[in-house]
Amino acid sequence: MPPRDSATLRVVLVLLALAAVIAGARLLTFDEPLERDITGAAVMGRELREGRALYAEVWDHKPPALHATHALSQLVAGYGRGAIYLLGVVAALATLAGVYAAGVAAGGTLAGLWAGAFWTVVSGDLWLQGNQPNTEAFINACLVWAFALLVRVERGAPGVGRFVAVGALVALASLYKSVNVAAAAALALAWLAWPPPDAGGRRRALVSVAAMAAVGLVVWVLVVGYFAATGRLGASNEPVFANNRFYAGSITANLLKLFTPAVHRAMISTIPIVTFVAVGAVLGLFRGDRRRWVFLLAWAAGTAVAVAAPGKFYPHYSQLWLPLLAVGGGWAAGVLARLAPPRLASLPHLAGFIVIALLVVYQLPLYQLSPDDFSKAKYRTDLFVEERSLARELVTLLTPEESFYEFGAEMGLYFESRRRPVTGRPPDLFVVVDWAAGARNPVLDWAKANYRLAPGDPMRGPFLLYVRPGSALERRMDAAPTRPGR
Repeated sequence: MPPRDSATLRVVLVLLALAAVIAGARLLTFDEPLERDITGAAVMGRELREGRALYAEVWDHKPPALHATHALSQLVAGYGRGAIYLLGVVAALATLAGVYAAGVAAGGTLAGLWAGAFWTVVSGDLWLQGNQPNTEAFINACLVWAFALLVRVERGAPGVGRFVAVGALVALASLYKSVNVAAAAALALAWLAWPPPDAGGRRRALVSVAAMAAVGLVVWVLVVGYFAATGRLGASNEPVFANNRFYAGSITANLLKLFTPAVHRAMISTIPIVTFVAVGAVLGLFRGDRRRWVFLLAWAAGTAVAVAAPGKFYPHYSQLWLPLLAVGGGWAAGVLARLAPPRLASLPHLAGFIVIALLVVYQLPLYQLSPDDFSKAKYRTDLFVEERSLARELVTLLTPEESFYEFGAEMGLYFESRRRPVTGRPPDLFVVVDWAAGARNPVLDWAKANYRLAPGDPMRGPFLLYVRPGSALERRMDAAPTRPGR
C-alpha cells in the first residue's frame, strides 16, 4: 500500500474509532428521563407526521427545522427513544467530521485528529446536557461545517458554490434557532477584514459575503412564503418572533450578563480545554496561522452573542461552545507540534492526553448513577423522573378511548405514554404541573370550573390530577385502592 494511502487509512480508522466511542457513550444514558425540550420536539415531530399543522394545530416557539428533523428521524427509527438516540449520534458524528475538517485547516492531520478526539469527549458533556440531542446539537453540525468551508480556503478566490453552501448551512442553523445568525455575521466580518491571499481583495470578499447572505434570505423567504401560502403566517409569527422577543427581553442587558461569572457556572467542566485553547490562541496569534485564529475568535464572539441573546443561560445553550473548543484544541496541538523543539516532540500529545483525562474525570461521577439519579443530578430537579412515572401510570389508568391534557410544558407525559395531545373535545383527565397551577389563564379557569380533583390522592409528585365529574374515569379512580406511598 502506498504511504499516502496507508496514512489515509489510519486517519479513517481513528475517526471510526472516535465515532464508535460517541455512539457507545450515548448508549450508556439511553434510558435516562428526558427533559421537556427533547420530548416536546419528538411529540411535535409525531404530530407533523400525523398531518397536524405546525403553529396552527400544534404550537412551539422554535423555528420549524427542529420538528421536521424529529419527524424525519421517526420515519427511520420509529417514535420513541430509538429515534432520539439516532438524532444524537448522527448530529454528533456530522459534527465530528466537521471538526476534523476544520482542525486540519490550521495544523494538518495531527490537529484534525486531536480536534476530533476533543470533540468525542466534550460533545457528550453531561453537565451541559450534551448526551442528548438538544437543538444545539443540530446547530453545531451546521456551523462547524460552515466554519470549515471558510477556513480551509488556502489562497485565491474559491468558487461561488462554496459560499452558497456556507449560506445554506447558516440558514439551516437559523431555522433551528434564529440567534445563530450572530456567528455567521461575525465570520462574515472576519472574512471581509482578512480575506485569503490572492482572493481578489475586499471587493471580491464582499461579493462572497453577499452570496452567503442572499442564500440565507432566499431560504427564509421560502419558509415565510410557505406559511403565508398555507394561511399560517400570523400563527407562525406569534410564537417564533413575537413570543421569543418577549422571552428574551432586553438583548443589551442579556449581553452584559456575559461579564457575570455566575452565568458561566455550567462551563466549569470545560476548564481544561478552555485553558488549552487559550494557550494555543496566544501562540497562534503570535507564532502561528494568525488569520485562522482570528476566524476562530470571530466565531467565539458570535457564539457568545448566540448564547447570551435569549437571556436565560441554561446549560444546554453553552453546547454551542463545544465544537469551537474542539477545533481550537486541535489547533493548539498543531501549534505546539510546530513550535516544540525535537527533544519535546511528544509535548502536544502529552498535553492533549492530559486535557482529555481531566475532561473524562469530571464526567465519570454522573455515569455511575442510576438513570433516575442521573437525571436529578443533571437537571437539579426530580421533575422529569416524576413526569416519566406519571406517564407510565397513565398507560394503565386511561382506556384507549380516553385522553388527557397537560397544562404546563411537560411534553414527556405524551411521549412516554405514547398518547397524542387531545384536540376538539374535552379530555377525560386534566393534569396541571405545580409551577403553572397559579397562572392566570382562561384554559385553567375553564378546567377548574368543569373538573374536580381526582378521587383518593390527586397528587403525583409535582402534578395535580383533575377528572370530569361523573365520568367513568372518576368512578374507576374512586373504586381503586389507595395508592401506596411513593
